Amino acid sequence: MHIGITNWAFWSGSVDHAELKSGTPGFLQSSETSVGKANLAGGLKPAWKRRLDLYGRAAAEVLGRTLDQDDNPYIVFASRHGNIERTVKLLHQVITDEVLSPADFGMSVHNAFVGIASINWSITESHTAVSAGPDSLLAGMTEAICQINDTNLPVILCYIDLPLPDVYKHLEPNNQLGAALAVRIDPVPGTHQPGSYAVEYHPTSDVAFGSVQNNAERLATFLESGTNHLTLSGTNGGWSFAKND
Repeated sequence: MHIGITNWAFWSGSVDHAELKSGTPGFLQSSETSVGKANLAGGLKPAWKRRLDLYGRAAAEVLGRTLDQDDNPYIVFASRHGNIERTVKLLHQVITDEVLSPADFGMSVHNAFVGIASINWSITESHTAVSAGPDSLLAGMTEAICQINDTNLPVILCYIDLPLPDVYKHLEPNNQLGAALAVRIDPVPGTHQPGSYAVEYHPTSDVAFGSVQNNAERLATFLESGTNHLTLSGTNGGWSFAKND
């Protein structure tokens, strides 16, 4: 099938030092370095922003950059681990017989961030939260493309994962950075419309297995550069993108 991609935003780094980019396919509109937590989520009302840690603020920043004025898109939110810092904090409170923090409990729910985003930006269309292990970004892309095909309405795919806390560091590659990506996907009339993308799903046997950790960065680089072809592969299959001339 064929889809349009209107704009994208990508954040990568840590709490005090990160890179933030946004643009349209083939055109970099904004690029910032040394972006700290306090500089993120400027589009949120202060009362909502105060509730969010780095996880929520990075996700809010990229999502906000892909929204249009008076927008009401579907949202597909994808994250492998969710807000695991809050989850680990809650587990520690359980183990030590401390009183659980209501704020941490509420914000540890997998779709808590996208609920806040919907309220903040008055988005009334439905949102979907996806978690599929190392294939979470690919699963989110699958859900977004299926929704486009079903509704013929715009969908924003928002993905985020931060490095695991120290207690789980042995489960992921060293020096793993946090990444947040938002991509606005639009339906296109007919096929082969210039600037749109032909997308195709491939089962695992048809694609070479790649590093699922950097798929968000690879997709952002592809959209920034405006190149013609990309294949994102994971443990259970992959998506190929071919730009229509």
